[in-house]
Amino acid sequence: MDHAVTILEVLRQRRTASRSELAELTGLSAATISRAVAKLSREGLIDEHPGEPAGLGRIPRVVELRPGAAHVLGIDAGSSRIRAVVTDLDGSVRASASSVVSRTDDRASVLEAIARTAGEAREQVGRRSVLAAAAGVSGIVDREGGRVLLSPDLPGLEGADLGALLERELRLPVAIDNDDLLAAVGEAAFGAAKGRSDVVFLSLGYGLGAGLIVGGRPVRGSSSSAGAIAYLAPGRLENRASGRVIPTRYLDRVAQRRSSDGLRPTTKIDAEEVLRRASQGDAVAEAVVRDVLDALGDLVVNVAALLDPEVIVIGGGLTRGGRDFAGPLEDRLRNSVPYPPSLVRSALGDDAVARGAAVLALSIAKHHLAARGGASTPRPDPRRIGALELA
Repeated sequence: MDHAVTILEVLRQRRTASRSELAELTGLSAATISRAVAKLSREGLIDEHPGEPAGLGRIPRVVELRPGAAHVLGIDAGSSRIRAVVTDLDGSVRASASSVVSRTDDRASVLEAIARTAGEAREQVGRRSVLAAAAGVSGIVDREGGRVLLSPDLPGLEGADLGALLERELRLPVAIDNDDLLAAVGEAAFGAAKGRSDVVFLSLGYGLGAGLIVGGRPVRGSSSSAGAIAYLAPGRLENRASGRVIPTRYLDRVAQRRSSDGLRPTTKIDAEEVLRRASQGDAVAEAVVRDVLDALGDLVVNVAALLDPEVIVIGGGLTRGGRDFAGPLEDRLRNSVPYPPSLVRSALGDDAVARGAAVLALSIAKHHLAARGGASTPRPDPRRIGALELA
């Protein structure tokens, strides 16, 4: 790895350090540090100035990161609504944008929405300052090949070499990954699981998915489908506990009671409305929500027993309404496993995927910087990119 990348990562964690501190922290020689600091200074990523005198010796030179000198782009392509954030080298959000895909089954429409949203976010900080991008995509993603294998929410992307397509559209180095996995990375870097190395993110919304981090590294599985909890037995979990089926289950139960109770037929309703009705005492809606919580309780218990995570973070549309999902699920954990993890709601909300994508983009950007300076540094191993990049 290029030594400038090593110095840059130390400064991202500490913000400032003297040259002697950099030598102690990295094990690099004074000459190597001098060359790396000079390179980063030429790139405009750091400043160097005299530090406070310590005794009678030479005044130390202090190296300081300039977080706003460069940016990266994180994209959430997990549904028909595309979100993009631009972060600086500290991971702080400096710009954002969103848009809606007109046709999710049409590849050109999806790509146009992603490119347009990314462009709007980049314009807010200056396009030239953005060094790399990454996108979290709903479904099963071949991270190393940059290809979308399966995406029920964005079928137009299925089979697409999305990494290469976005590189041509954005004219940036681009990586792609599963959206729920990147949400886990975002929460571990900046959110409800900050600093934790064993994290499960459960996306509970229209569909169901999970992002897994074990030992600080993302878990993708042999077929890139780890975390596809929608397929969990018995039956299929998504058919028992997702936002997609909640309205159907409610309407079926209303139809069964309509003739005896005089309930009016309901033809248009969504999961949010069912949750609202349950909170207002609608007996049918309450029964549906109890069934959903029971199925999700089985899910969190099985996840805890299998992976023993430090924390389970729940996010997605079902957790953002007035209904408290975290409390009942945490009670279920405490009563079911000997060492229950903490269970918390997402701290990043709708930005979790895009923030995690920005972490991935930052990894790409660091290696891009090394290559830009003439080094032959390869792109980082995708199996090693994870939450601890910013921890």
